[in-house]
Amino acid sequence: MSDLNNDKIPHGKIIISTLLKVLMMIVIIITLNSWPSIKQSFNGQAPPFEYWLDHSIKPSNIILILGFGAYFYYKDLTDRREKLKA
Repeated sequence: MSDLNNDKIPHGKIIISTLLKVLMMIVIIITLNSWPSIKQSFNGQAPPFEYWLDHSIKPSNIILILGFGAYFYYKDLTDRREKLKA
């Protein structure tokens, strides 16, 4: 599927946009998974940093982040292709 419009697609912009979306998703996932620890830290009882990481970085979260990253890239790519066709 190599046509002349493929050269006009800004892959760099799509990659940067995807990375920003993935970073935002990482922040949201870590915040949601660490919410009980965050609430404890408001009372002055902060658990060790290792405890926070153990509950935030799990294989299921990594798979979720990679899956959504691939979806965001594919969606932006197909949207740009549709705009070029129009």
